[in-house]
Amino acid sequence: MTYRIFPSLYKDLEAVPIESGEIKAQFLPGVGAKLASLVYKPLNYELLVQRPGVVYRQQPFDGDYVAGECSGFDDMFPTIDACSYERFPWKGVPLADHGEVWSLPWDEAQEKDSLHFGVNGVRLPYRLEKQVRFDPAGALCIDYELVNPTPFEMDFLWAAHMMFNLTEGCELVLPEGVQKVVNRLSFNGSLGGFGDEFDWPVCVGTDGKPRDLRWLRPKSARDADKYFVKGKLPEGWCILNDHQQQFSLKISFPVETVPYLGILTNEMGWQNLYNIFIEPCTGSFDRPDLARLRGENSTVPPHASLHWRLTISIEPLAAAA
Repeated sequence: MTYRIFPSLYKDLEAVPIESGEIKAQFLPGVGAKLASLVYKPLNYELLVQRPGVVYRQQPFDGDYVAGECSGFDDMFPTIDACSYERFPWKGVPLADHGEVWSLPWDEAQEKDSLHFGVNGVRLPYRLEKQVRFDPAGALCIDYELVNPTPFEMDFLWAAHMMFNLTEGCELVLPEGVQKVVNRLSFNGSLGGFGDEFDWPVCVGTDGKPRDLRWLRPKSARDADKYFVKGKLPEGWCILNDHQQQFSLKISFPVETVPYLGILTNEMGWQNLYNIFIEPCTGSFDRPDLARLRGENSTVPPHASLHWRLTISIEPLAAAA
């Protein structure tokens, strides 16, 4: 299998694409080592949300994530929601909106068939690195390493903030054994309030009507909801089937280190977009302190490192069936 790595531009920024016969992935070393574009080449289809314009809307460190480009796939670390660290020795340290690393430049190195990125923490002393490559089957693999060089246990939350651009009626498939989801936010109140639980896959909304959460509603729904699978996933994967474009996209991750999954369905309810956010994460509910309250937090031990992998594979829907 032949791969290409070559210099390029994404809008007005330096980009580094890595390309196989099926997938072209474009990363931005200067802005969070972000996966800005993911094209499924057989259909020439852009899988990630794109924003209009030829200038990338950058934000400073600790800036407003949503006011920036807010697209593609950013790494959220060590939080999503802005909050304060709650334990010694960093108690009271403010954690930036959507984390630190999405707005920072990352170190970059290239090998024949892989990309390497790394960044140092600003308000917490950590090192986060990732290696990007294709596996023998052609899936895009991102291997992460988190290093804690300190003598103290460090709380963190990592989430893959992936904004997928799919057509109306996309199908979401979760592992067998998922039975409940927990509401994080509901723009129109259709899934109740914070912490309300609903059945998966068919729930009864606040309007008293059944709703099959496996299927994105049409654009006319004008709604957006974010929920988490309740507790740890039985297996580390989820699938998006786009029945109009006839492809299947699978996101895989090790459930031992990335046991939680956030999902945000946006049916024209937020920023006039139609998309789905898929967020495999090491801790739940978008911030380390809330995750700890729920017993669903993640920590890295003193003088230790953690590793995990995110894999994205795409294939024709008929082949996936």
